[in-house]
Formats: sequence, structure tokens, C-alpha cells
Amino acid sequence: MRFRSFKNTVARPLHLFGFLLAGLPRRIGLSIFGCFGALAKAGYFVPGSHLRRTVGNFCRATGRTDPWPIYSRMVGNFEQALLHYANLYRYGRSELLAQSVIDPTLEREYQRLGKGGQGMIFLVPHCAGAVLSSARLSTFCPTVLLVREPRDPARCKLMLEYVRKLGPEFILVRNTPPATVMRSIIRALRENKVVVGTTDLVKPEPDTIETRIFGQPIYSPAWPARLSARLGTPIIPGYIQMDWPQIRLIADEGYVEPDITRGTQRWVSSFERHFRRYPSDWAFMLDKHWARVLAAASLQQQQIRQPDLTSQSWT
Repeated sequence: MRFRSFKNTVARPLHLFGFLLAGLPRRIGLSIFGCFGALAKAGYFVPGSHLRRTVGNFCRATGRTDPWPIYSRMVGNFEQALLHYANLYRYGRSELLAQSVIDPTLEREYQRLGKGGQGMIFLVPHCAGAVLSSARLSTFCPTVLLVREPRDPARCKLMLEYVRKLGPEFILVRNTPPATVMRSIIRALRENKVVVGTTDLVKPEPDTIETRIFGQPIYSPAWPARLSARLGTPIIPGYIQMDWPQIRLIADEGYVEPDITRGTQRWVSSFERHFRRYPSDWAFMLDKHWARVLAAASLQQQQIRQPDLTSQSWT
């Protein structure tokens, strides 16, 4: 079965299951989610596991030696995120707001750059709490969330029920003509709003540009840098870090860069720094495209180290 077909099939049962769990005490809900988490953790030890291989490649590419703790905490983050979604749908966003915080780094950059009247572009990668964090951000500043909706109409309708409960305005980007999406983004920026894009694409698509991460070439969306250069809108690279139930919105230094290639590489490099520091929040490393990038980066590091080991053997 194709992964997309599988997601279309299980979306509604998972939604109903989560809705029922949200009615139980949090401790019990987490215990039940923990049973499914235990299965996910067991998959790490299956011979030839893609999970273990990919996390291992990440560690070799970044000089880390803790693949199992990274993966184990990654599963725990997903358990927490799923319970957040269940509570969001059943009770609204009040509990989610209580569990989300704006880091001083983001507060500082918003205060520094938010007076120009050109809005801001806040970019984050696909973290466990990325979409959930928009609820808290929308209480801090006027927020517009870019949403890449599912192709399946039934799953799209279900997803929109959750997005509406988060609170911020949103723009659907997959099934809307690109020119219409771009006009909506520009309008939001000219109204001095913060446009939130969740993106860490790898493969070449329309309007992508070659960048480098972990020493490897990838293709990243160019629209943020194009709009920033055209409108003078600052880009703030961010990250969503989960500390068990708490969701924390972090930011790097914002910037306006006239050169589109350099402007894109700056937020990609910011993502890499946070991937290295908080890898358990970046579950998207398990995506097949990122897995190939990490495999190439791991092999490159092994080839770099091999001459050093050979030379040491002769000394």
C-alpha cells in the first residue's frame, strides 16, 4: 500500500481514537499512546531497520554517538504531540496555549524587526510541534499559517477542523493556484502580519534553489528569499523544541538579504544548527529524501576519517 493511501485510510479512525483518549486523565492517555510508542521503538531493532540506519547516519554525519536516545525521545515527542492534537480537537486550544512558550530569542527578534511595517516571514522545519506552535504564536503577534493540505478531500476536511481550532489565519497552498497563494502572502505581509512557513524540502520542485546542508546539496524553496528581497521583509529562521508536554518557539537572528541564494542558504544553515542541537524534534529526518541526504553525509564523513585512521596506523 502506498503511504498516502495508508494515511487516507487511518486518518478518521485515529481521529476518533484520539478524541476518546482525550476524555481520559492525561496520565492514562499517555500510557495508552505509550503502548503504540513501544511498537515504534521496537521497529528500531528490526534487522535492516530504516529507522536505525537513518538515525545512525545522522549521528555519523554530525559526530554524535547517541542514536538510540535520539530516536527514543523522538517517539516520546510524537506521543506528546498526538495527545496535544486530541485535546485540541476535544477541548479547544486552552491547554495547548498553557503548554506553549515564546522563547526570548523570538521575542527579541520580533521587537527588533516588527516596526518596519513589512511583516515578517517565520520559517520552521517539520518538527513534532511545528503546526501546534502556531496557536501560541497567534496570541503573540498577528499570524498567518501556510498549510499544505492533503490531496484527499476527506482527510483535507478533517485536517482543516484541527487548523481552525488553532486560531491563526491560514492560507491553503497545495490546491490553490500559486499566483493566488503569492498574492495572499504579499497581502498579509503588507498588513504587517507574520507569515509562518513550515518547510524543509529536499528534492527539486518549481521555484527551488540549490543549497547545502550537512555538506550535501539539496533544493530549498526560494519564495521566502524572493519576497524578502522584493519587499524588504525580514526572514526569521526558527525551530520548535519540545520538552515533553511543553512546546517552545525558538528563533535565530532575522535578516533581509538582497541575494536570493545567500538569503535561502542562511535559513537552511539555521535549520542545520538546530537539527544538530535538537535532533529528536526533527522526525522528518526519517523521510526517504532526507534519509538519502544523511546517508551521503555519513559516507562522506567516513571517507574523511578513513585517511586519518590509515595514517595513524603507520605512526
